[in-house]
Amino acid sequence: MTLKMKNLALTLIVLAFALHAGAQGPKQLQISGVAPAATDSVLVIDMTRGAIRAKIPVRDGKFSTSIPAQENELLGIGDRTYFAPLFVDGTPVEVDLVAHRVKGSELNMMTNRCDNSLDSLDRVLAERMKTITENIADEAAARVQVAQLQEQRIVQRSEILKAYANTLVPAAFLPDMAMEMTYNQVEPWLKEGAPYMSHPRMFTAIRYAEGLKKKMPGLMFHELAMKDLDGNIRHLSEWCGKGNYVLVDFWASWCGPCRQEMPKVVESYVKYHGKGYEIVGVSFDTKEDAWKNAVKQMGMDWPQISDLKGWQSAGSDAYGVMAIPSNVLLDPEGRIIANDLRGDRLMGKLKEIYGF
Repeated sequence: MTLKMKNLALTLIVLAFALHAGAQGPKQLQISGVAPAATDSVLVIDMTRGAIRAKIPVRDGKFSTSIPAQENELLGIGDRTYFAPLFVDGTPVEVDLVAHRVKGSELNMMTNRCDNSLDSLDRVLAERMKTITENIADEAAARVQVAQLQEQRIVQRSEILKAYANTLVPAAFLPDMAMEMTYNQVEPWLKEGAPYMSHPRMFTAIRYAEGLKKKMPGLMFHELAMKDLDGNIRHLSEWCGKGNYVLVDFWASWCGPCRQEMPKVVESYVKYHGKGYEIVGVSFDTKEDAWKNAVKQMGMDWPQISDLKGWQSAGSDAYGVMAIPSNVLLDPEGRIIANDLRGDRLMGKLKEIYGF
């Protein structure tokens, strides 16, 4: 971790402690609103911890309550279809879960406007993606266009957020947005002194940025030594830097998104392995049988290694992996040229390399 990042992280740890153990004690957050028909309750979520703070009963489409909360704590209020992000700032809040509108302080109304703008952009781009996949017969060409739209989404979401850069608002969205961004896209947001950087939720974005920095394009691969499926110690250097493109793929048998993604990874192997493309799977499993069974079930016919340490895996630290599935693509010399290529982005990159 760089000195700058360490200072930011330490500051946020102190702020987090102050926020949740403040000497003045909790405030009372007044919440009221309307919910969609047939909704019997709405939830209050601590968005920093991802924990349920309260369950509010809904009667005749309306709800109202008062809950203890710390100043500037970020909460989400909603049902299964929509959650409104809110900062606790001492002003009562009215939430319309049907129209997706918030009335309250200027900060919370700005947060609501930003949230709705981001959602509107996502709906527009989702329709464009649907049109592409339904109307372009050339699957490879469709993948390229979808990948371009995904990149466009990241840029446009950042542009929307820039309008709120001098407020706390980015703290409500940046930690999640960072999961789809490159280091060079995240780093400019991590400015000491920016109002949103004082919020404890930003610690997640800082940690994620540090992880991205370890797998930036241009870096040489980091060596790993782990056991293969037969119990033999293998090194990444046996495959990486040997003249072929190599995808180092981080996954686990217990990871649902990894299983959803794996058919695309298998497809990439089947299509390009004959041209020299290789994959090395690095499992974050802890149970050997589960790891081996998943490899067979999903037809992963490429080298596999693991130290069976779960999130304590050496691969997590070496490559800054905070979420799986994750991957890095290496060039024939063993240098990272791309990371976190999923689905159409992976196939699009390989088409760019191999020409088909």
